[in-house]
Amino acid sequence: MKRQKLINRLRYLRNFEFINIFFLPGCLYFILSTVGTVHWMYYIVSMFVICFILAQGVLYWHLKLQSVRRNERALPWYSYQIFRLFKWVNVLLLAVYPALFFVDRSSTDIDFGASIWSHLIYIFSILEYVNYYHYQLSHDSMNDIRYLMRHRKIRRSPLWKDMQQTKGQLDD
Repeated sequence: MKRQKLINRLRYLRNFEFINIFFLPGCLYFILSTVGTVHWMYYIVSMFVICFILAQGVLYWHLKLQSVRRNERALPWYSYQIFRLFKWVNVLLLAVYPALFFVDRSSTDIDFGASIWSHLIYIFSILEYVNYYHYQLSHDSMNDIRYLMRHRKIRRSPLWKDMQQTKGQLDD
């Protein structure tokens, strides 16, 4: 990929993720308030996790963009520690939803009002986590689709690859 095209792509990814941090909760608020949903707890927890992971994506794509602009092959040395911390915080945050569900089901005094839609948003938060920290699940460019068709498997996420590279540099 030519350098300017790569810069444009990284800028698009960073900006699109940033916009989604506000757009997705706005859509959720509009839908829940329009249909008169009373219990929002599960929706809020799931959407918070999604937005938290999207914010990490904004940081990642910004660091990647800065690296490309400086003609550097790797992310800054501190990025490994930051994203390693985020990775574990994400796992803890993802555990909140099932914990709420368990409390909700085991107590007759509490009703958070889980629905199939709140479960789907939670699943989306898990997929977003996997997409950033493990395997690339989103395929929004022809290059991604060609790779998928050629190799018949999903590839490791760019963040995962960069974390491995940065970790290797720290070990040296």
